[in-house]
Amino acid sequence: MREMGKNFAYCDNCEKEILKPKRRTMDNMYYNVWILTIISSLGIALVPFLIYRYVILKRNLCPTCQNRLDFYNSQEEFPEPRAQIARILQTIDQEKTEKEERIICPYCQEEILNQGTVCPICGTTIKE
Repeated sequence: MREMGKNFAYCDNCEKEILKPKRRTMDNMYYNVWILTIISSLGIALVPFLIYRYVILKRNLCPTCQNRLDFYNSQEEFPEPRAQIARILQTIDQEKTEKEERIICPYCQEEILNQGTVCPICGTTIKE
């Protein structure tokens, strides 16, 4: 969320300053709920919807990659850009940790999260 006095947006993923951040997009379900509320209240709920959409919902997403932005007081506070190899290594580390968290059920041979002792697919007890 944008803080007072912090006017410069920086995307850590794109590694550049963002001049026009985007708002988070609303799902179809939210639009359906708002439309039903507006219709059922004979249009009176249109005012709270517009206030929510254009005043409360902050612009804090990168228009390029949809990543959450960091806000700074000046451009000098922006972090140094990372080298491409550092980003590649970070991605590899994330993939390793995601793979380590998954195991294969010995009964149904499905890949599942290593969170419990019961397979959520076949319901058998998994011994570790």
